[in-house]
Amino acid sequence: MRRFFWIRLRILLRQTRWGFALLALWFAFGILGYYRWAGLSLGRAVLNALYLGRERGWFWDLYSFWGQCLVFGIIVSIFLMQAVERYNPQEGCRMLAMEMKDHAIVIGYTHLGARIIEHFQRNHLPYVLIEKDATAVDDLVRAGEPVIVDNAKEAGTLEEAGIERAKLVLVASNNIETALLVTKRARDRNRRARIIVRCYLDEFTEILEGLGANDVISSSKSAFLEVCRRLEPRSQESEARSQESEVGSQN
Repeated sequence: MRRFFWIRLRILLRQTRWGFALLALWFAFGILGYYRWAGLSLGRAVLNALYLGRERGWFWDLYSFWGQCLVFGIIVSIFLMQAVERYNPQEGCRMLAMEMKDHAIVIGYTHLGARIIEHFQRNHLPYVLIEKDATAVDDLVRAGEPVIVDNAKEAGTLEEAGIERAKLVLVASNNIETALLVTKRARDRNRRARIIVRCYLDEFTEILEGLGANDVISSSKSAFLEVCRRLEPRSQESEARSQESEVGSQN
């Protein structure tokens, strides 16, 4: 919650901008009224309009009463918006996600996606997560993280995630159709972002690269290389032992 304090404050100010504009007009009306109708100097009119003066009269009674109603109404509206956001935390997370800039968009809260999100949180990096399974991201939503609970294949989902402002797109979904569609739409809307796709099926690697992916990581190839890396020392060790045994037998 604290990481996105200023973004949340910006959202709140934008939501209440008309209320504060009306309040500013009310103060301007008070200054004009005290100056012209109550016959006060400009400085004293400003103080009274801001409820810091002590001038009393018919205009004070009128101005103070309706001013209190206006301020009270603005405060109540702020509390109501906060209450609605707490009642519907998914909407609050979606609003937060729509404000992100120079961020990464992660598609899919899979095992890989969860590790990526943990990395971003640990290093305080901006991100937006898109996941259609609400139960999978319940903890993130309750924590107020920038999560969009929706299908990434929907046309407007990437827009809400700020695809045009993102600098990185990470497709961690297990669904190849989602990977293909998201890669194409992301590249169409953002020519500069780096797109990294995890792909289970090697035969789709060239297709994904043709759609605009910068890096396509094959799960099977990555696992194979990791296995080979772990087997290499043992293979060399066994080969060395066999050579030693051959030398010993010759002696």
